[in-house]
Amino acid sequence: DNGWIQALLDEAENERIHLLVYSYIAKPTMLERVLIMIVQFFFYNVYFVLYLISARTAHRVVGYFEEEAIHSYETYLRLIDEGKHENIKAPALAISYWNLSDDARLRDVVEATIKDEILHRDVNHRFADDKQATFWS
Repeated sequence: DNGWIQALLDEAENERIHLLVYSYIAKPTMLERVLIMIVQFFFYNVYFVLYLISARTAHRVVGYFEEEAIHSYETYLRLIDEGKHENIKAPALAISYWNLSDDARLRDVVEATIKDEILHRDVNHRFADDKQATFWS
């Protein structure tokens, strides 16, 4: 697998932590949670078919999604700096996961998340560049 499986498992675990941390921060309503699950259901199925057709293309798409995530988190950071979002205390999970200081704030969490997303972007673009990245090989 050329190290792909472990890299993808690590990325999935990291994204799970992002979901838990930002769910704690945003506190989505039940309706919002249901809508997210519906969108995830459709995305999963489309992505599964895409991966079967072309793993390289699927990884390229994820690389582009990660680039957009970076821009979104940078906007979030700007809004925190402008005072439009309160720079609350970082959740305990975030402090523990990213080894942040005990007095870490939301801004520190967003910065750590941006670093993760940059890594995810690079990994997925690297997989997309791999000439052996096909489902059938």
